[in-house]
Amino acid sequence: MAGAAGLAALISACSQVPGSTSAAPPTKVCGTVLDSSPAGWVVYDATRHLPTITDWTGDDVLVFRVARGCTHGSQVKWVPASAAHLVKSARAKDGATVAVVLRPSVPSAKFRLTATENGKVVASATVHLLEP
Repeated sequence: MAGAAGLAALISACSQVPGSTSAAPPTKVCGTVLDSSPAGWVVYDATRHLPTITDWTGDDVLVFRVARGCTHGSQVKWVPASAAHLVKSARAKDGATVAVVLRPSVPSAKFRLTATENGKVVASATVHLLEP
């Protein structure tokens, strides 16, 4: 019985650490805070080969990394442009884009995101959302 009481006291003490939180840290890319959602957001790295994105993430947005590093960014577009709206972006030192937060226009949005640097495709993603 004393062991159970000691364990309960330890758990209680750990849960009362001043300044502690169970929230995820803010989503940051190249020093830009993209969100402060307690659940945190998924960041899709479009510079790598991605499967088709079919699921929603936090706060009904999609977050894409569209350049590697923070020195050089890329030019980003999605087609059709009406399928999503830009909520926020993060910039590289050269002023070009390194990440975008997009809000799809409809629950079943379909679009293709591409990012280019000096005319070369450096990132891409296909989105075909399934209705929640």
